[in-house]
Amino acid sequence: MSDEAIEARLARLERRIVDLEAIEGVRLTLSDYARALDERRPELLERIFTDDCHLMTIPWGADTRGKARMRVAFDRYWARFGNPRRYYANEAIHVDGETAIAFMYWFVTQDDNDRSAIGWGTYDWVFRREDGRWKIGELVIRVLTMTTLDRGWAVPDRIMSPFPRRDGERAR
Repeated sequence: MSDEAIEARLARLERRIVDLEAIEGVRLTLSDYARALDERRPELLERIFTDDCHLMTIPWGADTRGKARMRVAFDRYWARFGNPRRYYANEAIHVDGETAIAFMYWFVTQDDNDRSAIGWGTYDWVFRREDGRWKIGELVIRVLTMTTLDRGWAVPDRIMSPFPRRDGERAR
């Protein structure tokens, strides 16, 4: 094998290693996100989101920009649901230099006051590498189902109200 061929092969291997390390860095941020939400760790959320982050929750209507507003959205989530545990599946992560995108399915178990609640949906993520860490620049959370075990999920309206109901509101 010529020196030129060896150098080209080495360059390809180095690029693959850089990409694999970036994908692993994104996975660590994904893990930190789950721990931050499940363990109610706002300081961890602060570390893993970019200052100009964008958070959307469909269909619950959150559409925030910036860390302060992102924190309000998650504070409302924590006020509604207790003891969450989220799980990921079928992740697809694509890195392009200092940015990355990811898609995955999620499943969560949690408390809704004295009722057991379950939900699932999808995440679409955009990451940026800042100061050597992969941070969340954009997150779109699609809630496909959020219901209590007593209601089940084979009902027409499978998505609960995201926040406590006010007097006179119909139960969902």
